Amino acid sequence: MAAAYLRIHQAISEQIRSGKLQPGDKLPSERDLAARFGVSNMTARHAVAQLQQEGSVIRRVGSGTFVAPATSGGQRLQDPHELCGSKLVVRLAAAQMLAEGAVLPPPLAGQTCGMLSRVWTAGAARVIEEQIWLPARNERELRKVAGTPLLTWLAAQDLFAKETIEAVVIQGSAMLRITQTLYEGSQRVVAHRVALCLADRVRMQRIIQR
Repeated sequence: MAAAYLRIHQAISEQIRSGKLQPGDKLPSERDLAARFGVSNMTARHAVAQLQQEGSVIRRVGSGTFVAPATSGGQRLQDPHELCGSKLVVRLAAAQMLAEGAVLPPPLAGQTCGMLSRVWTAGAARVIEEQIWLPARNERELRKVAGTPLLTWLAAQDLFAKETIEAVVIQGSAMLRITQTLYEGSQRVVAHRVALCLADRVRMQRIIQR
């Protein structure tokens, strides 16, 4: 029979592998894990410490333990335009503060937000269209992002994202839809973005390791 701490370790690892637990998701407390698996707090602590040592989770003092960003195997958080092989030029299409009661992406619900619409082009071709929702106090603050890549503007050291990439067809064109919710520190949402990228302009490469 597996050691008690290994039962917790294996259960959490499997939830991460299957996607049931996503990067940024908070784990139950060590006390809750101990109660759920019928072990001591020390055993639960050992299991979480092992996961942390392997890089599967990160601990934030005063906040808890979270699933680590998916950075292994050479992967890193990118702006959508970085997926394209050619140099692109960005143009701000619109910047507006959203009125109270406006429909917001769920991670930003209840905040004062603005929305940017931007287009990335290669010559005359529209390659990427993106919408970005940001907590902001006024339109002037919102427009500071303007032509700057979002990750450069955020300039946060402890930044990670929940990301979904889907293949879609819109008006006969094959596209990738990239949805990102960006977090800083202890689960503070700093931006939400949806980008549509022409699939024939995108080259994605990932190194997969066991």
